[in-house]
Amino acid sequence: MTDAVRLILTLAAKDWHLFWADRRAALLGFAVPIVLASGFGMIFHTGPTVGAAPKLPLVIVVQDPGPFTKAVVEQLLKSPRVEAEVVTLDEAQRRVGDRRPGVAVIFPLGFEKLAAWTPGVAKARPRVEVLHHPLAASEGQWAEGVVSEAVMKRLAREKMAPITAFTKAEFTDEALTIPFVVETTAVSGSAQEHFNAYTHSFCGMTLQYLLFWGMESGLVLLRERRQSLWLRMRSAPVPLWAVLVAKATSTAAIAVLQVLTTFAFGYAVFGVTIDGSVVGFLLLAFGAGLLAAATGLLVAAVGGTEARARSVCILAILGVSMLGGLWLPSFVLPGWARDLALALPTTWAMRGLDGVTWQGRGLVEVLPNVGVVLGFTAVFLMIAVARFVTSEARRRRGWA
Repeated sequence: MTDAVRLILTLAAKDWHLFWADRRAALLGFAVPIVLASGFGMIFHTGPTVGAAPKLPLVIVVQDPGPFTKAVVEQLLKSPRVEAEVVTLDEAQRRVGDRRPGVAVIFPLGFEKLAAWTPGVAKARPRVEVLHHPLAASEGQWAEGVVSEAVMKRLAREKMAPITAFTKAEFTDEALTIPFVVETTAVSGSAQEHFNAYTHSFCGMTLQYLLFWGMESGLVLLRERRQSLWLRMRSAPVPLWAVLVAKATSTAAIAVLQVLTTFAFGYAVFGVTIDGSVVGFLLLAFGAGLLAAATGLLVAAVGGTEARARSVCILAILGVSMLGGLWLPSFVLPGWARDLALALPTTWAMRGLDGVTWQGRGLVEVLPNVGVVLGFTAVFLMIAVARFVTSEARRRRGWA
């Protein structure tokens, strides 16, 4: 047993030294995920007002100059929910087409008739037009709600004026607000919330790069199998399982080191913290490293040629990264994509890392995520080993 361990460590050390032989390439291997995570974090970071509600940018076109319409427009311009300005129709269409911003609200001729509206009386209803960019449909729905609120507030003021005059009641804007309070709370699973965009970015980009690192390790092994190096190694008294275990060990060790280095940089520069279980984080880092190693062996086992394997792997990694929520939160995906993502290891790894970082989850809560990641790792390893055994048997018989 001791000889087998020594043999594995010797072969793994060989790969470790080869990795560090090109110092610049090795440093880039640690720098790339840091740069990617930092860039994504800078793009989506909202600054110190991360807990504040965002404002909807829109432009307003006034085609009806009546006093009621002007009052509604003033209500919109003063609203804390929007960032609005009044423009012409041509400018609004041009800016919406360029998504600067993606929504325009038009008060056409005839809107002023709404001032004469009487509750319970059926009449032709004036219209409000909402223009939106094809990629801003949700912002268009948001604009509908904001405009409806402003119009109903103004109507309430107009219709309540006679009542308040008769009762001599104080007529204030506070009296026009909805008669209940909505409290919105972000639930993170912990009493403390330290989320920022950098946290999500460092989790996602680290996982994505680990898959690329596993792919690169597999391509190196695939290249070795096409060269005389693999033949010399297989001619030596070295069992196949020892070669595969050594390769997985070196790949996983470098992957775990990349995780720790990336998160150390995130902590030092951007305040990325582990608010949950540190043990859970280490288990997820170890599981992600093993997943990268298993991915590499799978690439080498079923990849065929190096060029074909690289193209397919890049497509697959980008796909599972997008569906797994490594780029953007998964809630922006359609329902079928979110359901499909549950069948991917990246989804479970990402949820686990989110849990132990900004969500503050404990070890017991993230153990299922660790288990699923290790389960995918085991499946990948079994497929890779089976293919390697079959391939080596065919070589010995001269069939390949």
